[in-house]
Amino acid sequence: MGFILPSGRNRRIAGFSRALVSCVFVLLFPSISAVGQTRPPNLTGNWVGSFDIIHPDGSVDPGDAYFLLAQNGEKVTGSAGRSAKDQSPITSGKVVGNAVSLQVAVNAQTTVTFDLSIENGRLKGAATGIPTEAGSRAVVEVQRAGESWQTAAPTVHVRDRLFDTVAGLDRKLFDAYNTCDLDTLGALVSDDLEFYHDKTGLEVGKKPFLTAIRKNICGKVQRVLIADSLEVYRLNGYGAVEIGRHRFHHPGREQEGVGEAKFVMVWRLNNGEWKITRVLSYDHAAARD
Repeated sequence: MGFILPSGRNRRIAGFSRALVSCVFVLLFPSISAVGQTRPPNLTGNWVGSFDIIHPDGSVDPGDAYFLLAQNGEKVTGSAGRSAKDQSPITSGKVVGNAVSLQVAVNAQTTVTFDLSIENGRLKGAATGIPTEAGSRAVVEVQRAGESWQTAAPTVHVRDRLFDTVAGLDRKLFDAYNTCDLDTLGALVSDDLEFYHDKTGLEVGKKPFLTAIRKNICGKVQRVLIADSLEVYRLNGYGAVEIGRHRFHHPGREQEGVGEAKFVMVWRLNNGEWKITRVLSYDHAAARD
């Protein structure tokens, strides 16, 4: 039996059915040429945000980023810099899906590469090619801005963690001091330690320091950091300096009273390890209530 061609009303119904099926097919199954293709987002316009350098010690140098972008298909041109007026040309720029790559010629010797992604309407990622110390990294996050470079939300910078790091080291050091944990103390002190004390003068080396702790501190003294006295400052390429005041109690010998002193401790960061290299302990006196 051959195909039976519909006639009259049956042909009209058959034509309508084919059209309906065709529409449904198009809606449910995009054309083969469109499969796998993602329309690049339009980045044309002003972008403003943060350009922060994170150092190995956890400290952060906060900076600003200003992008003036023009997009044509996958190609991106324009300029970038630390302000709206201080701009350098984008020598190469490309958008592939949500990935954005930009090369910015800062000067004849320096080209900065931005490897960014589009996330929730923002450009986020990293920048390389910036002269800085080994182990540092630059992170970028910018949002769209108006013609006057104003943004809907304030710029947020990466949190500086150096203070938290050194405060944690201080707790670890003096928890060991208070419990006579000489192994932990020894791990936090450099072999070439220099300890300056206003009453006893200079003592050099880890071994004399631990001997003095065992003889004069263990079971006799408890140290307490005075709240809100701690200060921490970065030492570029070396570590950090810690400044503060603390008090010393004498368990079982309360009649001796509570002592107080000021201190400065220099911490060195080397291969991911923090150690004290210099200590100044001075202005020892009775606690000031």
